[in-house]
Amino acid sequence: MPFRTFLGLLSVSLLGGCSAARDDGEPGRPRTSDGNGGSSSRTGGSDSTTAGAGNRLAVDGTNGTDAGEVKNGTCATQSFVLSSKPAQILLLLDRSASMLDPPAGASGSSKWELVVPAVNEVVTATDASVSWGLKLFPEGEGSECTAASVTTAVPAPIAPMNAKVVTGLVAATSAKGNGTPTGDAIKAAVSYLQSVTDSNPKYILLATDGEPSCAGTSQDSSGARPYAVQAVTDAAAAGFKTFVVGVATTKSNATQALNDMAVAGQMARADSNPLATKYYLASTQAELVQSLKVITGQASSCVFNLQERPPEPDNIAVKVNAMRVPRDTTRMTGWDYTDSSALVVEVFGSWCQQIKNSNENTVNFLLGCAGEPPPV
Repeated sequence: MPFRTFLGLLSVSLLGGCSAARDDGEPGRPRTSDGNGGSSSRTGGSDSTTAGAGNRLAVDGTNGTDAGEVKNGTCATQSFVLSSKPAQILLLLDRSASMLDPPAGASGSSKWELVVPAVNEVVTATDASVSWGLKLFPEGEGSECTAASVTTAVPAPIAPMNAKVVTGLVAATSAKGNGTPTGDAIKAAVSYLQSVTDSNPKYILLATDGEPSCAGTSQDSSGARPYAVQAVTDAAAAGFKTFVVGVATTKSNATQALNDMAVAGQMARADSNPLATKYYLASTQAELVQSLKVITGQASSCVFNLQERPPEPDNIAVKVNAMRVPRDTTRMTGWDYTDSSALVVEVFGSWCQQIKNSNENTVNFLLGCAGEPPPV
């Protein structure tokens, strides 16, 4: 399904709650009745209405349109146009010298030669639906496992419509780095992502051809795997889940390391076969393109903005295709707020997939009245 379809605009209906009006105007500015049990103030020559009985909630900067009047405390329906928040993906790309080797059992093209066109194809195709960024590791061509092999540098910071920048850097890069300091690369990615303060969902996409070889500046490779797995675990705990792509990775030790990181990153590949790899294995350009498409499809957003906090944040019903979505604080399947501000709603699991697959892409948010059960 084209990315533009499931990341397009979504029609959202809100059933206004009957909570009391709040006096949240500017100090010293008189409040006036809005006729709906709420209050309004005039700022900069325009009216703004608080979430009183009428609950004119602005979504993504779009004012609601009253679909009915509020009289004697009766709730009214309002309509909004809502767009989902683009996912942000930091591509963490291994440029170690082993990427110049051909895939095991093959001859001709190197692993790097299959990575570059595959990455460029998918990044370009998803430019409108994913905000891409790029960090390369190891850096430079110096000694293995030194502090200089992973710095804070992010040559392509995450930005909307960033495909040209990212693909240009990938095309201009040579795979001549020394060692595979995966753990420190993940840590540097987390540090960068924490500096990106918007509320868009953020992911790390690790593309590597083998087992980590550095644990910090230690060249003792025996500690490199647990070091990297812990870094991925910490990244997920910080809110940045990791997709792991193994580029023509067939050695058993490397396979186990990548499996461990994929599980720790909380975005392991779904497969009913218990012996299947948990990471995305790609030994050809076509396989890598397909894996990246699956990953970007999963990362694509089912996140929706409310610019005002609902008057009763725990008294809300979410419906997808007219079916009630359960609230799920485990964030597996259902819906929940992304944080305590109650300003951003995310839909998870099969419900999110329904939103992506629906021709109408319709989500209804129903806000209940104070002291009453959530609407049905």
